[in-house]
Amino acid sequence: MRILLEGRVYHRGRFTKARVLIENGWIVDVSRSVDEEVDLRLRLRDDEVALPAPVDLHVHCRDPHPDYEYDFRTETLRMLLGGVATVVDMPNTRPAPVDAEAYREKEEAAREKALVEVIVSGAVKDRGNVRELVEAGVPVLGEAFLAPSTDAPALDPAEVPGVLRAAGDTPVLFHAELADLVSEDDASDLLEHQANRPPEAEATAVGMLAGAVSAVGGRAHVCHATLPESVELARRAGMTVEVTPHHLLFDTLKADARDPTLKVNPPIRGRRQRLGLLELVRRGRVDVLASDHAPHPATERFEEAPSGVSSGGLLLPVALTLYRRFGVPLRRAVDMVTRNPARVLGRRDLGELAPGRRARIVVVELREFEVDAGRFLEEGRKFPYDGFRMYGLPTLLVLEDRVYDLKESRRTGEPVLVEGE
Repeated sequence: MRILLEGRVYHRGRFTKARVLIENGWIVDVSRSVDEEVDLRLRLRDDEVALPAPVDLHVHCRDPHPDYEYDFRTETLRMLLGGVATVVDMPNTRPAPVDAEAYREKEEAAREKALVEVIVSGAVKDRGNVRELVEAGVPVLGEAFLAPSTDAPALDPAEVPGVLRAAGDTPVLFHAELADLVSEDDASDLLEHQANRPPEAEATAVGMLAGAVSAVGGRAHVCHATLPESVELARRAGMTVEVTPHHLLFDTLKADARDPTLKVNPPIRGRRQRLGLLELVRRGRVDVLASDHAPHPATERFEEAPSGVSSGGLLLPVALTLYRRFGVPLRRAVDMVTRNPARVLGRRDLGELAPGRRARIVVVELREFEVDAGRFLEEGRKFPYDGFRMYGLPTLLVLEDRVYDLKESRRTGEPVLVEGE
């Protein structure tokens, strides 16, 4: 199938008028002079632009799990509604993919159910299980937990150097909070939850990871950093680092302390830490923006709320809002959700709108819009963005040989194809 997309496209770090020729799911030309016989022409309006579809490096689809109704289809539908084409699914599942057999079963379920590409991440228990998964060809490992977390094997910090050696060139994603500094006491609000998981738990964990990387090498990635100090330490040690929308857009002064929707691990921090993270994003010190999409039903009592927020369908609007409203340069905002996560994964076929890349392209209306939880299928979930003003509404998704109408998909709650099977 041959598709020609015409209009303003994000190419080489800026928006420019061009024609993008797609053949059999791959981009073969990006220029003004393309004029070929095609099966489908997509002409963008003046207020629309085309960008490489995001790669979300950190999501929890919950599949398989006996206690959740969520699975690869329900969660990738939400990603598709926001124009996300590739996600990395974390191993907080039951069973966790700690060996080659469990991994293959989970990967097969993802292929059967998912509407976008799911890269299944292998669970990290110790150097032995990591060696088995790497030999089986698993492309990414973690998130590896240094403190207790739901349905995830805990990693003894003493095992980290051996895990990095066993992983070799395979990236290992780390949840950087140290168990010895984390309390399991009940919390009744965001401030008590933060006291249970203090900044020292993250800073010490990142320092320990930095020492391990310095000693043995390896490709370590720090998930959902909440402290500017963590970002700088990780970067100096040669690690890549990600931040999340909720840690950039909310803090304990901005949020209602009793709001269970924002109960997450690591916790929402104070104003100083949030503004410091934003400044590092502006300066290009943060590699990746990832959603840490973790769906849970909404609850009114903070004490009963599990940790995690649902937000994967908003990854690109958040990135463009950082550009429009918070002074983040366009190239940095886009790279954080496209090119950079693809590089962490070692995927040269993703993350750019250029010849030789897979045709995963999202069309966006460059305008402000109000987030409607119902339209993004997040009603009744722990979703903190209902009514939030964001910039850049995804309207069309080219997924290789398929084209989805995202406005109509959000209206119906099901994927609506413009073209393809």
